[in-house]
Amino acid sequence: MPTTGHYEVTESGVHFRHEPPLPTPKDGQEFLQRFEKNFKLNILEQPSSNELVFELIGVDVSFANALRRIMIAEVPTVAIEHVYMWNNSSIVHDEVLSHRLGLVPINIDPRLFDTFDENDEPTDRNTVVFRLEVKCGKSKSEDLKRDAARKMRENSEQEEEDSVLNQMELDTSAKESAELYQATNVNPQKIAEAIETPGRPYTRHVYSKDLEWVPQGDQADRFDTIRPVHEDILLAKLRPGQWIELEAHARKGVGKDHAKFSPVATAAYRLMPKIELVKAVYDELAEELVNLYEPGVFRLEECTGEEASSHRVKAVVHNPYACTMSRNFMREPVLKESIKITRVPNHFIFSVESVGMLQPGVIVAEALRVLQDKCRNLVRLVDESTDNNEGL
Repeated sequence: MPTTGHYEVTESGVHFRHEPPLPTPKDGQEFLQRFEKNFKLNILEQPSSNELVFELIGVDVSFANALRRIMIAEVPTVAIEHVYMWNNSSIVHDEVLSHRLGLVPINIDPRLFDTFDENDEPTDRNTVVFRLEVKCGKSKSEDLKRDAARKMRENSEQEEEDSVLNQMELDTSAKESAELYQATNVNPQKIAEAIETPGRPYTRHVYSKDLEWVPQGDQADRFDTIRPVHEDILLAKLRPGQWIELEAHARKGVGKDHAKFSPVATAAYRLMPKIELVKAVYDELAEELVNLYEPGVFRLEECTGEEASSHRVKAVVHNPYACTMSRNFMREPVLKESIKITRVPNHFIFSVESVGMLQPGVIVAEALRVLQDKCRNLVRLVDESTDNNEGL
């Protein structure tokens, strides 16, 4: 059984205070009943679409740390794994450019793809193909014209193919062509605005938005589009005459194999603070405490009843979640004797920030599923070991 006790904040740091251990469960069934009774998972805050704050109550630190490590290293995602370099005359070496491409997060659900094993052949079920072809001309306007011409040519080829399949779609294709024409910034005014200052060297920036998805098999029907999570990740800089052309294959993997597969930027937890006012704090001292401590942890409350005859206000605990275990109040001798701060050993506050490939809630759910599979595998191995021992 885990060690029982609590963490207490003192002037010299945080110290663990042992307490009498809980009764040991008689069997696994009693342990599960106790776990189900005490376990809680509550969503506390979601500051943005990629951030999540939640709490786990009634679990041991081993469970919390296992969940954290699984979120970092064992929740699968899709990232660029192999790069086939056809041409690279930029200053960035092939291996450096390939490494940068691998770290570009791809906005795709990995649950829709199969794991690519060492001896597998690439298929539309385990591989996503991207193409990157960027040339740097003498000026930005030249690059805009060339890129627009290439996109218009690709669109025209697609229109011809569609016309053979279905003549009724020509009007729609023409409309899409007009929209594409506008999207490529090909008009005299915008080209004039893009012309650089005379005499200034021209440098073309290659961004993650330049990656083009090449659908394989029925991927075009299964997905609307597959794009990088962030379109403005700088990959390389080109000078006039330089050229990058490559093909990149993205596959499913986990963070313990390479950090590029990790779905989280941050996955951390802290123990829940517990703040007790051992002695009441009134008036000026209460106001000093509210101003001295982290905002929101304490608040002032008007005194009532017998307290109102001798005091105006008193300090009360308002939001212990906002506490960062500050010890500033210990500089004041009276406050030091009036406040006791501890940490609840089985109450964890998790902060998860997603890279963007998966929503943080999905990451937590997938981590719990992976942990569940690990537990099932352990039970299976124990059962097999027991059966083998009985057969001897």
